[in-house]
Amino acid sequence: MPRRPTDTKGGVPLRLIPQLVRRWIQIVGEELDWIRVRRSAHNLYTVSVRTRPVDRAYGMARLASGAI
Repeated sequence: MPRRPTDTKGGVPLRLIPQLVRRWIQIVGEELDWIRVRRSAHNLYTVSVRTRPVDRAYGMARLASGAI
């Protein structure tokens, strides 16, 4: 399966990083591969999130059961 593109949010203040990370974890759940936080400029940070593809049969079963 092809990789999904990395989602990036730039210009995030340090105090908002925990909220942003929590929100991404809630959104992507088990598909989360990694989260990278890098300092950019003037106490602002860039947060990147990569998700991994889930087996299509498993994803379709979750969809059919109404879990999504």
